Amino acid sequence: MHNRILFSLLSTALAQYANNPYTQLDPLLAVNTTSGIYTGSVSPTQPNVHQWLGIPFGTPPVNSLRFLSAIPAPYYPGGPHAAVNYKPICYQNSDTSSGVFWTLVPEFQNTDEQSEDCLYLNVWAPKKPAVEKKKVPVLIWVCGGGFAEGGGHAPYQVPDRWIERTQGHIVVTFNYRLNVFGFPGAAGALGNPGLSDIRLVVEWVKDNIEGFGGDSDRIVMWGQSAGANAVVSYSYANPDDPIVTGLIADSGAAAADGSLTTNTTGFSTLAKAFGCGNLTAAEELACMQKVDALALQKVIGDTTGPVLGRERVWGIVADNVTAFANNTQRLIEGKIAKPLITGVNKNEGSAFADFALNQTVGPDTASVKIGASMFVCSVGREADKRVAHNMTTYRYLFKGNFSNITPRYWLGAMHSSELPIVFGTHDLFRGNSTELEFETGYSMEAFWFSFTNNSNVAPVDNTGLAWPEYTGETGSIVVFGDEETGKASQIEGAGVMNDVFPLGEC
Repeated sequence: MHNRILFSLLSTALAQYANNPYTQLDPLLAVNTTSGIYTGSVSPTQPNVHQWLGIPFGTPPVNSLRFLSAIPAPYYPGGPHAAVNYKPICYQNSDTSSGVFWTLVPEFQNTDEQSEDCLYLNVWAPKKPAVEKKKVPVLIWVCGGGFAEGGGHAPYQVPDRWIERTQGHIVVTFNYRLNVFGFPGAAGALGNPGLSDIRLVVEWVKDNIEGFGGDSDRIVMWGQSAGANAVVSYSYANPDDPIVTGLIADSGAAAADGSLTTNTTGFSTLAKAFGCGNLTAAEELACMQKVDALALQKVIGDTTGPVLGRERVWGIVADNVTAFANNTQRLIEGKIAKPLITGVNKNEGSAFADFALNQTVGPDTASVKIGASMFVCSVGREADKRVAHNMTTYRYLFKGNFSNITPRYWLGAMHSSELPIVFGTHDLFRGNSTELEFETGYSMEAFWFSFTNNSNVAPVDNTGLAWPEYTGETGSIVVFGDEETGKASQIEGAGVMNDVFPLGEC
């Protein structure tokens, strides 16, 4: 009886989407989740990849739920619901018009419709293991964007080509709340809703991924930039029940000790702009929960003063639940999840230089300093702190300067440029890739997969190269995509980092 009802409901869904040429609904891909029954499709460009797009993992954080920690999505009855289209990304506060990422390489950016109702995830799974009824490891991707922009669907960050080629793992991407919606700093509800969204995704994956062919005991979380900050923060916040077996953090680390505050001035200043000032903390919160979301987004985006808008006061606060003022003390007490892969790109700061389309010279000194302090130094400090307390850590340096990713040679291995290499999307938008580029991608993908498959042993790449644990200033790191040697990956001493920020040590 259950199967007949499921088939009838599925027939309705098939009829509804039959006229969509980009949708290939598969009647065998109906999965019963804690959010309801959702039917996926075959990737329109990768025939051996199954995909489910836009499954809710959280209750829409609107009205009285705005600015609060995420709560699980209800079970939506009926269905199967067609999970065949990306849902809106969370409201953004984007740096547009002149930045490198928007002007020169927009494939790094999310351009989907935006909404406050945005807590949705996407799942990509290989066809072959599903046919063989074999459970595969799972990689959860946490996008970057300065906690102001980003989402689960940027062109360079779609994993279907990687999965098509290797057929070895599942990738989950998702949206999480950003700027004031995700990091309000509100006295009436001090916390980091955006980080709570991430924890909720991990719990959802644990509870549901086996229905997609995944192994709920082999889950690794991987993030970049702000996403890496979130991943490392997650390791401090969830030492006892991390669910994930390992973490990967590209170009980002948790905030330095003492840098997080509980300052609520920014939120209160914003509240006054909407007539919600001079109230108690609870009243202020309730008043701001009633403000039109689009109006709220517009004020944040248009304001350029020292408190609001592009100064980006909206960021992680020390709530001592999702983020802590003193992570070193938690390290001393062993309150941290492990192991961790972490690293940086050689030219992190070039992506943040003042940019013009006809520019032919490299970034200025200030940009190099930004890259060193924001990314290189923070990642190095995090790695050194961890090994000082016997936490398993693997460290890398990405040096790949590939013209179809960074089409100005002086940009080099800029911030984010490793992402299309790992996702296998590097040859999609600006011409063919070099042999070194493909080899670097295969090596990084293999290391990432090996770590996801078994985080308890040293990762190994497709050539059999084993990644040694990082042991501190005299330890070893893996260097990826080195033009000078022509090697996709090689083991070097940590001294190689001295070439990354020649302006001085951190």
